[in-house]
Amino acid sequence: MGSLQTLAFLAGLGAADPSAAEMAAPVDLSAVDTVVVTGEALSVAATTDPARPLLATLDDTEDCAAILRVDGRVLTVDLREQSSVWPRDCRPTLSLNLRPGTDLSLRPAAVSATLNGRFGAVAVQVQAAELSLSGQARTFDLTAKAVQATLRADDPGQAIRIEAKAADLDLGFRRGTPVSYQVDARMSLVDSAIPAAAGDRPPLVSIRGEFVRARIG
Repeated sequence: MGSLQTLAFLAGLGAADPSAAEMAAPVDLSAVDTVVVTGEALSVAATTDPARPLLATLDDTEDCAAILRVDGRVLTVDLREQSSVWPRDCRPTLSLNLRPGTDLSLRPAAVSATLNGRFGAVAVQVQAAELSLSGQARTFDLTAKAVQATLRADDPGQAIRIEAKAADLDLGFRRGTPVSYQVDARMSLVDSAIPAAAGDRPPLVSIRGEFVRARIG
């Protein structure tokens, strides 16, 4: 699992000097049902909390060229390091409180993400990811070179697909949930506390990679 060292550079996300922090103006998400994130590495914290305002905020944007734009029902977030002859330190944190069922497409260079709530289709396509999902996603599709992920599905959706060169996974499901899973890897260590259900009954878990360590229970 040495390739998971690729994740090490994610540790600095959100660690910028608070005295230098800048925050983009909050964006109203009351009409948004899709979020698309692209650009440089960032941290994402997404919830679907009905007791909180439906807003997006972007913190620690110093040295970043940041775009937050709502076009129809889609929020687009794009982060780039500002052009300079000197090295910059663009390490923003995106906070989202969304309507339940909102789709998330995360396609930055790397992401450290915490998702807590009930989401629609969650698609993550990055070089490196450190991700935690608690709640529900209608579908979950993750592609990365290196990934460390924890999923706690209290009401699993239709499919969970993970593809990575190196993956360290901890997948948990509500007791009694039928689970069918398949792991295709050159080297794998799978520790399952539950028997694999026959057929393609949801959630269908598909894991592919070179080096995979997975706990399923």
